[in-house]
Amino acid sequence: GVVYRASEPTLGREVAVKVLRPEMRDRGAARFLAEARLTARLQHPGVPPVFEVGALADGSPFLAMKVIEGHTLAAALGGPNPPTAAE
Repeated sequence: GVVYRASEPTLGREVAVKVLRPEMRDRGAARFLAEARLTARLQHPGVPPVFEVGALADGSPFLAMKVIEGHTLAAALGGPNPPTAAE
């Protein structure tokens, strides 16, 4: 998936929104939703709480969760950062 930072206006907070990559939509949707359900049941400081699971207008599943500040995995591994929604 791809993770974006978004604004949740009803409660006035920023959230991280993970969406399934378009090329994975057909074969990965069930696994993505299983991951969302599993993550929602976990309570650990290293696992962000899940706020909402749903589908975008195009049918792509999404998962909204707490924003965790820090470095990207790509940066920690020494690779380039993935593009952001603003790019």
